[in-house]
Amino acid sequence: MPPPSRLSSLAIPALLAAVALAAVPTWELWREKWELERFLEGGEGSFEIYGCVRMFGADEWPLAAIRDDLSRVVETAESWAVPALAVFLGLLAYVRGKDPEVAGGRVAGLLVLTAVAEPLIPLYSEPGGCGGTVPLLSADWFGRVLGNWGANQLCLLPAAALVYAASRTRRRAAEPGVAATGAAWRRPVAAFIDYVIVVVALRVVVEPAWALIGSDYLWFPWFRQGLLGRLDEVFESTVKPGEVLALTSWLLYFWLQHTVWGRTPGKWLLRLRLVNARTGGRLGAGRVALRTLAFPFLAVVPDVGLVLLFAGGLAALFDADGQVLHDRLLGAAVVRHRPRRFDTEGDRHVTDLA
Repeated sequence: MPPPSRLSSLAIPALLAAVALAAVPTWELWREKWELERFLEGGEGSFEIYGCVRMFGADEWPLAAIRDDLSRVVETAESWAVPALAVFLGLLAYVRGKDPEVAGGRVAGLLVLTAVAEPLIPLYSEPGGCGGTVPLLSADWFGRVLGNWGANQLCLLPAAALVYAASRTRRRAAEPGVAATGAAWRRPVAAFIDYVIVVVALRVVVEPAWALIGSDYLWFPWFRQGLLGRLDEVFESTVKPGEVLALTSWLLYFWLQHTVWGRTPGKWLLRLRLVNARTGGRLGAGRVALRTLAFPFLAVVPDVGLVLLFAGGLAALFDADGQVLHDRLLGAAVVRHRPRRFDTEGDRHVTDLA
């Protein structure tokens, strides 16, 4: 094994190589778009569009809703070179010596998740034209997913390995904060649990109730698609009441629970709590409302919403406490909490930073 000095000298070239590898999915995506645009502008050849009267994925809810939103997130991330940008920021963190080990681990995790998620999002069609889509989680679907691993995965996974290895050549003593407690990985897991709860509530409760009061929408499955696909129409010129109802339900779910308890079911399962970053107590209802508006507003604004959301998420990758940008601006923090039996001072909001 090379001596530590030799490993350190190899870290920066390894990170530069990782930047180039992480940029491959973006290059491939834009190359395909450019080729299609040239084809359409040149008028070369001809093509026909066939449609089938079939609700793809309607019988696979809520998996189809998750797939729909995941596809939007991954495509936007790759279009705006988020993986490559994350690695580049990790390189800067390494050069500056600002928590390179923590930042490297988070960036590597992001690259792995992107590589694994990409083959999960396409609608795999059965042979025979209008035969429908391959059922999600079926044996055929798993085979298609494995068969769809290609150049992007072969670039993102080695890039993740290079980032992780390079970050281990320069270590710092752990500082108090979320990184020390493991809350950084708990936050996205908790968010996913809350996402599933909201999707289920919209489909099982809100949609049937809406069908009873609005006969025009009786046969249209408003909430079977992903939330991002439904809510982005709120910002279009013709606002549909169904989308407004879905957005309002989403906001109330997070605002009420964070105001009253400081946590949602997802945070409760992962032992997380939303607190005032300065006092450790509850965040006021007004700031909770602003925080609640931040995510759905950014997520559903057409074209730039997800990009701004990614910017806030990238800031969390390199924050010592793993806090997203809008939390820092509002003086909020998502921290782990200890069970009450371990709280010797009786404060329900004492955070576990050990």
